[in-house]
Amino acid sequence: MIDIPLTATLSAAAAVVAAVAAAVAFEFRDEPGGRAAIAFMAATAWWSAGLFGETLAATEAGKLFWLNVQYPATAVVPVASVAFVASYLGYDAWLTRRRILALAAPLVALTLLSWTNDVHGLVRTGTELVAYGEGTVLSRELGPAWWAGWLYSQVLLVGAVGALAYGVYDSAPAFRGFAALLCLGGGAPWVAQFVVIGGGPAFRPELLFVLTGLSFVVAVRRGRSLGVAPVARRLTLEAIPDPILVLDAGGRVADANPAARAWLGDDAVVGAAVADALADFPAIRGAYRRGAAPDEPLRIAVGGETRFVSLSVVRLPALGRRSQGTVLLLRDVTDSERNRRDLEVANDRLQTLTHALAHDIKNPLAVAEGFTELAGAGDEAAIDRVETAHDRMFEIVDETLAAVDHPDAGGATGDGASFSFAAVAEAAWRTAETDDATLRIEGDETYDADETAVRSVLENLFRNAAVHAGAEPNVTAVALDGGFAVTDDGPGIPPAERERVFDRGYTTADGGTGIGLASVATLAAARGWTVGIGAAGTGDDDRGDEGVGGAAVVVSFGDRPLESMADPVVADPDAVVAASRDGRSGSA
Repeated sequence: MIDIPLTATLSAAAAVVAAVAAAVAFEFRDEPGGRAAIAFMAATAWWSAGLFGETLAATEAGKLFWLNVQYPATAVVPVASVAFVASYLGYDAWLTRRRILALAAPLVALTLLSWTNDVHGLVRTGTELVAYGEGTVLSRELGPAWWAGWLYSQVLLVGAVGALAYGVYDSAPAFRGFAALLCLGGGAPWVAQFVVIGGGPAFRPELLFVLTGLSFVVAVRRGRSLGVAPVARRLTLEAIPDPILVLDAGGRVADANPAARAWLGDDAVVGAAVADALADFPAIRGAYRRGAAPDEPLRIAVGGETRFVSLSVVRLPALGRRSQGTVLLLRDVTDSERNRRDLEVANDRLQTLTHALAHDIKNPLAVAEGFTELAGAGDEAAIDRVETAHDRMFEIVDETLAAVDHPDAGGATGDGASFSFAAVAEAAWRTAETDDATLRIEGDETYDADETAVRSVLENLFRNAAVHAGAEPNVTAVALDGGFAVTDDGPGIPPAERERVFDRGYTTADGGTGIGLASVATLAAARGWTVGIGAAGTGDDDRGDEGVGGAAVVVSFGDRPLESMADPVVADPDAVVAASRDGRSGSA
């Protein structure tokens, strides 16, 4: 009967278990850490098989042979453990082929030195067979190369086990138990060797590889630990459609999901400096440097298209006193931001219409009120003025309702028929509150524009001139080619103030509303017209600033430049200030 030592039995069991574990890992080879796990368990099986052969060998030469058989596995196990843990925790992007070869190079050199030890004696300075129980073991006097290789291996193993332990701590509770099992199985042989070196029982720590293999099989088969890593990297990083950028403590890209690479382009590569990765996105880079997310969505350009993103800046937990880095989470909120802005525009437009309705209806209301007493006394002309004013109020209400129901109709709110500018100007004057002002109409043109809008603009301009141009002002309505103008002989508007006259709320009159010219600008912009203001050059020097002259408001229906249209009525056409499309002032 063959007496097989216990060490041989345990090493054979470890080899078989490790081989099974390698086969199990092969099923998950495409999962995080899968390929590194195959290499680790296959090398463990090789190492245990070599230990089995060394245990059974009866001669010193035989034991040395099997010892040298184990050395390639001893070179693979530490490097594979580092690769496995790095990939398992989501840092596989750092595992380039060059880095793996660099990690393995010292251990490959140790293997070659062991095979050629008879020449230099750097790995073993002496060997002998020593009786142990009913068999023998190979006793070695270790050389400097062995100790250097052993120390290097410990650095790799300690780093791998420590990182895996941190992964256990940082993992979700659902995966923590199986991740801890992997940590225990991988660390058992490493801890055991320190027990032996410290004077503990004389056994080979490699025998505990059977525990490594068992823990791996249980964790993978029962917990599917390779299918879902503790940090659930594929679920939380790769599968999320929003960009995620991981920056290390040194300000370099540690990882980026496909969405981030699609948005940021080739600059968002692992290892790139944050200044390079975010070179085209200064707002995001600034938030990262401040360590705080902005309160409002950021406007950025992605592929030539404007996008809005909300940004979250998450500081990773510190390891000791050292920061682990930052995660930038970008969420595309373009649709919701555009909806919000559209709602703001709609609310602003509704507010403008409300103010315009209240303002415009005051003109005919004041006229009706002023002539009511005369109409009651039987004045036929006064009765006509009151009736006209009432009709105008109804028209204004109808126009406002049409504008609310059809906000994009533009000029469609009118009937589209041609009309005489002079006739509309006269009608607007009758329903505008003009007090002691006097109207003069110069020229006449037939327009195909929105007649009701033209009348509303004229009413506002007439009332504005009557209020701001002083006592008994002369107001002139001028028909132009492609538009019209309203001028007065009042003090005019200083150049420095012309930039503000179309702003809602701006007024120079006591008790003024600041709505008239703002309504004119809004109404013109809604129909694609251009409106601007300048100096008429016909002012009364006794009323205002020298050289300012009266005010002139010019309206253009088409694409003709405002300066050329304004030339007949404005003292300095190049100084005309135009209202922008949002109703505010700007350069013509």
